[in-house]
Amino acid sequence: MSGERPSLEEAFIHQFNIKRTILRLLDVRPPTVRIILQTMLRMGIVMLFLAIVLVSLYGTSWNIVDQLPQNIADQSNIKGIGVLIFTDLVVPFEILSVVLLSSLIGAIYMAKGEDDE
Repeated sequence: MSGERPSLEEAFIHQFNIKRTILRLLDVRPPTVRIILQTMLRMGIVMLFLAIVLVSLYGTSWNIVDQLPQNIADQSNIKGIGVLIFTDLVVPFEILSVVLLSSLIGAIYMAKGEDDE
């Protein structure tokens, strides 16, 4: 082509060239030390949050309905649940708040996407 614009068909074939796509997918390079350290850090963070969730689930003595403070006038028992959360279950409540906050930040990060352009 000598300076003229390619047709739509030629541009499509050039853009979605199967050989070039396969070669791009098979372009495997050995990982660098930086990539390995980043991967290990990410795995460590995931393991830490998994450990926090498991400790929160299995390390907490869950109250049954009979152990909740009963108030005949208020059947919703919101006050009793609030008292339990802020007295007996402070540590699991704080751990859960950190996990939920980090998941919210992760969701925002994933929704934002990457700005490579």
